[in-house]
Amino acid sequence: MTRLVVEVAFGSTMSTPNPAWTEITQYVDVAAGISIDRGASDELQEISAGTCSMTLDNSDGRFTAGLSTSPYFPHVRKNTPIRVRTLSTDRNLILNPDFESGFGSWGTTASPTAAMSTTRAYDGTQSARITWGAASGQSLYTMLFGLDIGVRYACSAYVWVAAGAPAMECHIDGMATGTASTLTGVWQRITYSFTATATQHLFVIQQVGTATAGTQCWVDAVQVEEGAAPTAYSPLGAAKLHPRFFGMVNDWPTKWKGLYSIAPIVCTDVFKMLSRQESLQPMLVEEVLLDNPTLYFPLGEPTGSTSAGNMTATAGVGTLTVVQAGLGGTLTFGDGQGPPGAGDMPAPTFTPDGISAGKYLTANLGQVVADMNDLWRVRWECWFTTSQDGRVLMALTSVRQDVRLIFSLEAGTGKVMIEYSTDRLPLQTTVAATPNLADGKLHHLHYHELFDELYVDGVLYGAVTAESTDLRIMYVGGYEGSRLWSGTISHLAVYLRTITSPEILTHYTTGITEHIGESAAARLARIASYVPVALTTQGTVFDGMGSQSSLGSSPLTHLKEIETTESGKLLADRASAGLLFQARDVRYNQTPPSGLTLAYGDLETDGVELADDDQKMINTVVASRPGGATQRVVNQTARDTYGPYEKPLDLLKSSDLKVLDAANWLVSRYADPPTEIRQVPINAYTMPLATYRALLAADVSTVIGLTGLPAQAPARRRPSPSRATPRSSPATSTC
Repeated sequence: MTRLVVEVAFGSTMSTPNPAWTEITQYVDVAAGISIDRGASDELQEISAGTCSMTLDNSDGRFTAGLSTSPYFPHVRKNTPIRVRTLSTDRNLILNPDFESGFGSWGTTASPTAAMSTTRAYDGTQSARITWGAASGQSLYTMLFGLDIGVRYACSAYVWVAAGAPAMECHIDGMATGTASTLTGVWQRITYSFTATATQHLFVIQQVGTATAGTQCWVDAVQVEEGAAPTAYSPLGAAKLHPRFFGMVNDWPTKWKGLYSIAPIVCTDVFKMLSRQESLQPMLVEEVLLDNPTLYFPLGEPTGSTSAGNMTATAGVGTLTVVQAGLGGTLTFGDGQGPPGAGDMPAPTFTPDGISAGKYLTANLGQVVADMNDLWRVRWECWFTTSQDGRVLMALTSVRQDVRLIFSLEAGTGKVMIEYSTDRLPLQTTVAATPNLADGKLHHLHYHELFDELYVDGVLYGAVTAESTDLRIMYVGGYEGSRLWSGTISHLAVYLRTITSPEILTHYTTGITEHIGESAAARLARIASYVPVALTTQGTVFDGMGSQSSLGSSPLTHLKEIETTESGKLLADRASAGLLFQARDVRYNQTPPSGLTLAYGDLETDGVELADDDQKMINTVVASRPGGATQRVVNQTARDTYGPYEKPLDLLKSSDLKVLDAANWLVSRYADPPTEIRQVPINAYTMPLATYRALLAADVSTVIGLTGLPAQAPARRRPSPSRATPRSSPATSTC
């Protein structure tokens, strides 16, 4: 028995955590079917956005956008999350009837404590133990899916009530309560029957009366089935939900056939959201923004700019504008080079004509920042280069200049010097025991005022200062027209919140290493975090990655760069608004999973086709990587036989050898592809329950075995990975 479950999260978005779902199954035109298309035509093709389409009964206008009488108004709107699932069972509609695998799908109300117990069980070795609190109305509940409206159902559960504990009953939420149990110290079956008024109902097992806190009962062998009376409990064939599609409704069209209204909707998976995301900033910028700075000035404006902007959403922050001190000197945006982790994002170059003749930057950070500084001590970081000591890198002051915090390189030593004062007191000075940083090299500086921590290039140096408050004015590259910086300054960030130095120092790693060599799994997770979107990896083989520090395109584009590099598969999760990435070893040397070896005679279809063509033929590869060698691999025998089938390959591998390995594998595998069956139409509803469930679990890269092919088939052939998930109506599938 299979049942369709369609739910929409009205009022939510694809990024809403734990959205509230509204079931709309009863409005789906099941006869017309639901079409789900997902995957690619073969393993060499790129997987595009999956789609799902269905027709909804809109006779009462509930799916008409903007209609105030709709029960979902005003949330019938484009890009609303939707999910499609199929429920399979032989008769029991309970998803977890015997608690042998845990407490999943069950919840509690009021204050009982539910736990798994091996003390006693009616079926198997485990049951659910309920320890009651003192409140009334305490219960155990689970959702029933796939009900037919107007059909009678029988419910039952076995309960073991301890002496002194309240009796138990079961019912459907919102309907009359059931008959209470009468026995203690033994297993007793409680029953209930109801007529479904919706396709989903909440099934409740509840105490009768107020419990004495600490008393207990056990629950096991729960069953809900069609019919007026329960049949004998069977531990086999409990219900199972199979995710088929998760995505968003593109629009809510309203169409009429005479006066009858329908809503033929088309939905797209998470790839749609990813493809329309704004282009990513360079990797270092994305990493800094992930840590929610209060202020962040990358200072990457192009040549000709006269000010620099803040990248955070903190209200009231002014831009860093150029200030002239004395005569002469230049401050040129877009002229210098920032850290490698920022890709090709430039840095401004400060070139004064003297210690007090040149240009620097200043900004009023606004009252919000000043108020935040009353609560949180300063944590800040920046990158710089200079060959001149005795100059100011950055300063923060109050409006009245009674509080000052000034960072410079000490004259004569090039060590980090911090000057500070509070309440108009004279400036005090502390010099950290850093190396001479006026050496023309790129450096990263981080200071954590609360813990008196000063880090240079990831190395800790102590620096004790007073706690400053009410800081609102920022100076960059000079202070009060003097000690003007000579060199570059970039990626200046200030944090007025709880954040530790180790968290901030990850930016130094990004800036210096570009994360070159990190595994593809780690790189995938890194880029997905910038969206953010959840990403799950399958498989174990992941190579080290080359640089992607510049980024600059949509997140989906950069994730697909990794997909190509790894010969993996990136696809949308069918169960959530997340992504799956299959490493290349997922598809190597596969065998069909249990239940997915089918006899040709059981297919009941005339749509099986054996292919032997040049669709996937590759006998020549020209492979390269950024900053690496260009290499050519040829299968000369195949090229002489079939002619040239060339494929360019630009990979983000971390070594030329890895690129060569990928090119060799591609040519050896596809120089003369073997005969294969690429898709198999299956009348899944005719299959046994275990096979049907195995078909529903099949996904991209799943192999289906076929036996007993007609005599015209070759003796051996390589099974082909599944090209798509089951599509069309829930009763049939094409893989």
